[in-house]
Amino acid sequence: MYDLATIIKMEREAGRYAKRNRLEPLVARYDGDELILKCPDLGNYIPKGWRVIHEFFVDSSGFGEPGEMALTAKQFISKVKEGLGYAITQTGQFQVYIGEFEEL
Repeated sequence: MYDLATIIKMEREAGRYAKRNRLEPLVARYDGDELILKCPDLGNYIPKGWRVIHEFFVDSSGFGEPGEMALTAKQFISKVKEGLGYAITQTGQFQVYIGEFEEL
C-alpha cells in the first residue's frame, strides 16, 4: 500500500507532466460514456478554463465489489454525464480519485 508521501509525490509528478503536455480532461460524448475510463491523469493540475465540480473515489484494480467505499467501474460509468470532463486527480495502489470537470 502506498504511504501518503508517495501518493502526494505521484500527484505532483502527474500534475507537472499534465501541465507540460497541456493535458485536459476527457469530455464525455454521452451519459455513461465508457471511454471515460481512459481519462488522463492530471494529478494536482487544473487546466486553465476548467474547474472541478465533483470527485469520485473509484476502484482501479478491477476487483472491487458493489457496496464497498470505492465505486466499481460500472457504478462510476453510470454517473458520467455528457459534456463534462473527467480526469484522474489522485492515484492510490488500488483506487483513484476521478475529478468531474466543467468548462468555464
